[in-house]
Amino acid sequence: ELADLALRFTLSQDITAAIPPGEAKLFRMALNIAEDFRPLDDNELAQLKSIAQGVTPVFVEHPA
Repeated sequence: ELADLALRFTLSQDITAAIPPGEAKLFRMALNIAEDFRPLDDNELAQLKSIAQGVTPVFVEHPA
């Protein structure tokens, strides 16, 4: 469920590409999620934001 929300969040953004997982099992899961893609609704976005509370991001935007 979390993988579904996370990938659908990524694909709902104004992006050119999403980096696929390197693990074969997770790659197939990502393909299945993407195949049935639908944008996140407001409740799903709120759920994902709640899950992400307090998580330190891997990549941080730095001012130019």
